Amino acid sequence: MYHLTRDQLNLQASAAELANAEFASQAAIIDRTEEYPWHGVDQLASGGFMGMTIPKAYGGRGLTYLDVVLVVEQMAKACATMGRISVEANMGAIGAVMAYGSEEQKKRVAPYVQSGDKPTLCLMTFSLVWIIESYLVVF
Repeated sequence: MYHLTRDQLNLQASAAELANAEFASQAAIIDRTEEYPWHGVDQLASGGFMGMTIPKAYGGRGLTYLDVVLVVEQMAKACATMGRISVEANMGAIGAVMAYGSEEQKKRVAPYVQSGDKPTLCLMTFSLVWIIESYLVVF
């Protein structure tokens, strides 16, 4: 049987606190209006829940996918949209950039995700690098 570490339990509790205090009451409104919840993204970023898997060398927390799942679980319980944003901001394209991108790309992309400015970089395609570079040029 696997037991969570004290740090993981604290991370899970922090995520639950934010999710329950800020997102649970907004979930139905977000679903009904279909507006992107930028206010929620800002709160995720302020709480350190954006780009959690980005290595410390690039300004991230260097957490594991298990750590992210603990956060996603809490966010999704309160608001499905915030759960999905948590997935993308920690496991989505940013994971591919950190695994396969050049040093320049890693340094360029990481701050966008961590700040909440670009929570979801792009969807995966065979030309991921070109899409990311094109996306960043637009902004």
